[in-house]
Amino acid sequence: MFICAIEQNTMILCEKHAKAFEQAAMLANTPHTIYEMDDEDAVTAKCHACDLQDELTRPKLIMPGEF
Repeated sequence: MFICAIEQNTMILCEKHAKAFEQAAMLANTPHTIYEMDDEDAVTAKCHACDLQDELTRPKLIMPGEF
């Protein structure tokens, strides 16, 4: 797991998403920082991108009047 940052915006990403983050930041010539987390801290951390992907595919009940 990696802590990735651009200015004050930080996120926790898995290796796959951290590589994509790095490539996008380099292509955009944007200063960025990536730190690898310690193994003991990475055990409880979840990748923000993977978590969002799960959220998009999770079934959701839509109540009347809710959009």
